[in-house]
Amino acid sequence: MKRLRTPLATAYLAAVLLLCSPAKVSAQESRTLLPSLFGGIRARFETDTQTGDLRFRVNHARLGAKGQLGAASGLFRYQFQADLNADGKLSILDTYASYASGPFEVLLGQQLNRFGTEWGRGAKLNYFASNSFLATYVGSYYMPQEGNAAAAAGNLGARDIGLLLRYNGSEKMPVGILAGLFNGYGTNNMTWHRNVNFVARVWIDPGTILDGFGIAGSYYTGRTPLSNAITMAGGELRYIKERWIVEGEYASRWLRTDAGTDRLDLAVVHAIYRQPVRNWGPIRFIAPMARWDYARNIALLEGNDILHLNAQRATGGITIGFAQKLLQCELRLNYEHYFLGSNPAAAVKANPVFHDKFIAEFYIAF
Repeated sequence: MKRLRTPLATAYLAAVLLLCSPAKVSAQESRTLLPSLFGGIRARFETDTQTGDLRFRVNHARLGAKGQLGAASGLFRYQFQADLNADGKLSILDTYASYASGPFEVLLGQQLNRFGTEWGRGAKLNYFASNSFLATYVGSYYMPQEGNAAAAAGNLGARDIGLLLRYNGSEKMPVGILAGLFNGYGTNNMTWHRNVNFVARVWIDPGTILDGFGIAGSYYTGRTPLSNAITMAGGELRYIKERWIVEGEYASRWLRTDAGTDRLDLAVVHAIYRQPVRNWGPIRFIAPMARWDYARNIALLEGNDILHLNAQRATGGITIGFAQKLLQCELRLNYEHYFLGSNPAAAVKANPVFHDKFIAEFYIAF
């Protein structure tokens, strides 16, 4: 690394340090700058009720640190998060800094792109043991190859490296607005390129205008890592009041390939009712829940071929909570049943992803 030798360079460095350093930091602000830890573990037992196969699995083991530094004009924040067991590997998730002033916020770094609630729900906010169809497939992409070359496929993922501008709403204008630019290559990938992907979102939080109801709309466009043009659009309706949580979301994805434009349609609806209990030992509540998933034109890679299928899934279960609120410390008992039509392809029938399952998952977050 070269040293800064010229007086001009020295003056420039001093100016940068002056601008980035608060003139006076109170003792309280110094304490808030120190990071606080957060994270969560999802450990589970699964059994395939069609084949009798079973397994134990650690689905997520996440650890993060976050902190903030307050000032009269705004608030600086930072966050780092890693998954310690992403298919047996360490995966970096969040690495970003932000500045907030009133309802406005600017975020820069690796973060959720915020297209839709389901895609960005993640392990910490997912009420069910498995992700919805929408979260699993909306960012999927593929590229058929000529001859005997194997087709390539992947998923953009809900996180990327980029810039988000966010207005969180206020009493005078209770509508949230978000716009952002991202690389389009997913996490931990800083490849040079000539295009950026664009995301936008508009929302009204539940209960802000209508009693318990909230709505949202999202849009995403750009290119996949395989250079496919991709566009996504979606809408949401939510109802959250007292013990009820009812949410529905729909999204479409258009993927441009050499064969033309491939469209995928996805929908999910779920309902949760939290019932507090007393004198049940460590149990604080029980929460019956149900979910319905719909997918039209899912693309699956089978050798050199790309299969397309329509699918539906019904999930039912109960969550037993050991804390006062959902998503803190709970045991989830879920059963998933798949509907694949009258004559699914043999490769689809053999794929354990589309087999009926019983899942018992323990979730704890801090």
